[in-house]
Amino acid sequence: MTFHLTRRSRLSTGLVAALAASALALTACSSGGTTDSAYPAKTVEMVVPYAAGGPTDISARALAKGMEASLGAKVIVVNRPGASGITGTAEVASAKTDGYRILYNTGDAFVQSGIRTTPYKFDSFTPVAGVISQPYILVASAKSGIKSFEDLARTSGLTYAVTGIGTPTHLNTAMLFDGLKVRATAVPYDGAGPATQAVVGNQTKVAMLDASVVMPFVTSGDLTPLAVVTPDGKKLDYVDAPTIQEKGVDATSMTMTVWGVAVPAKTPEDIVKKLREATLAAAQTSEFVTFTEKNYMPRLEGDNETNWYTNLKTTAETTKAALAKFGIELK
Repeated sequence: MTFHLTRRSRLSTGLVAALAASALALTACSSGGTTDSAYPAKTVEMVVPYAAGGPTDISARALAKGMEASLGAKVIVVNRPGASGITGTAEVASAKTDGYRILYNTGDAFVQSGIRTTPYKFDSFTPVAGVISQPYILVASAKSGIKSFEDLARTSGLTYAVTGIGTPTHLNTAMLFDGLKVRATAVPYDGAGPATQAVVGNQTKVAMLDASVVMPFVTSGDLTPLAVVTPDGKKLDYVDAPTIQEKGVDATSMTMTVWGVAVPAKTPEDIVKKLREATLAAAQTSEFVTFTEKNYMPRLEGDNETNWYTNLKTTAETTKAALAKFGIELK
């Protein structure tokens, strides 16, 4: 049997089809799918919640450049500094879930949501990929008279520079001095650069800071390396200093700086997949590998990469415990 549609019937049928297509599109979006198979069709903004020139910014720019080839679109870095990374992180948490505004961030800014009130939580984001980590080097000013870890362990009344109250540089160093039974006072600075300069100028005696920031001053002789803190407890081949574990310090509760890419929660799965493929591909290019080696930033691999975001939730719990132990209040 053959059916013949009138003009009105054909229009009605077309309308029904259009409404059905719209319903399917809405269902796809709400279930984590996407109707934009051409993604990305325009420039992708990579938000960095810190000022230009720091480790987060320079590594983001290197990664963004490498992602462009896989995505087939421009990836630009947009700096949104403020409130120890919270301002820019919150901005992305509330962004559209279309994949055109992504976040490149340190783990610490995510951890903040687990230890204080922030405009976002861990479940405000979908993790895309872990990228790099950063060992810490415990350094002393060359003008301080502290030449070794043993000198540090028998010197009380010290001041040490940190990159903010409650940050890993603060809590890790507090744990260190607590274990050594050494009395010391934290002096907060607005970022790793100013903190490093404070130690170089002997305004504070010591600091436990990112290797990428302090190594130029170790090389120049302005800073003396006393010990290193690494994720696997192994020595660094580019600095002549023992690990703190070798010196009998319990480092199990200390945390490392990690960087990763995330997007707002409920971003469609296929967009997340494209971004993950592009991120991992960029991290494996010879240019990015050379960059990480030059800047002392080991790439995250294996379980450390796969579980980077889950591990940050554990870090939030250990950070909470450390804050309570040392009576540190976050504002």
